[in-house]
Amino acid sequence: MKVVEVANQKGGVGKTTLTRHFLFHAVEKGLRVLVVDLDPQANLTKTMLNLSMQQVGGSEMPSPVPACGAHLLFQDTDALDPMEICEGVSLIAGTPELTDALTMPLDQVANVPVLLRKLGHHFDICLVDTPPTMSNLTFAGLMSADYVVMPCDIDQDATDGLTALFHNINVTRQHWNPGLQVLGVLPNKVNRRRNYDVNNLQALREQLGSVVLTSELTERSATKLAKLHPVWKNPRGDSDRRAAAEMRAACEEVFVRMGM
Repeated sequence: MKVVEVANQKGGVGKTTLTRHFLFHAVEKGLRVLVVDLDPQANLTKTMLNLSMQQVGGSEMPSPVPACGAHLLFQDTDALDPMEICEGVSLIAGTPELTDALTMPLDQVANVPVLLRKLGHHFDICLVDTPPTMSNLTFAGLMSADYVVMPCDIDQDATDGLTALFHNINVTRQHWNPGLQVLGVLPNKVNRRRNYDVNNLQALREQLGSVVLTSELTERSATKLAKLHPVWKNPRGDSDRRAAAEMRAACEEVFVRMGM
């Protein structure tokens, strides 16, 4: 099982949207997918539960089963049991109890990858969504991951957040996970008609080189609204088709870099 964390220390950069589309892409490739939501806000979990409801044709969103709560990753327990969403897709759900992990010693947080790896023989890929702050929850993802993907707005705040995240990736490598690889930075919400974005993106590519993915995502409403299906499913109009092509290219580039 390959573990991929989608991370950035700034909110609103598209982490959950990107994680959803990695899921859709993986399913289309026939991969067995485990989704781990380490954000107490649980937005990705809500998407997954809606997908489950859609699968069974129900009208009421199910609740996550108690044994699938992500807070159990931070406990020395065998009770963790991912919830099957549909064939080949299971969920470890975001829960309010995840906030308890924020004050844990990091040595205790380091148990998370041990528990996660016990599930590895059931899945081909694990997608980890994290909150928009550097906390024990993000560190838990970094400790567990083989790869990290960083969606990034093209503004100074977001690029400053990348610098801080790179520092924390290096800390994680030194103390817990020497094999952690930066799969790439994905420029998101790019407006090619705005000189500010063009210049900042060029500067980012010059600074980080091939770490920045060749793909980039434009800010489009179709991408934001694609929660229960990929943006490339039944696009309407030129803008939707461009959004579909951009997202599919980004997903494919990431999966190629993983060798999948």
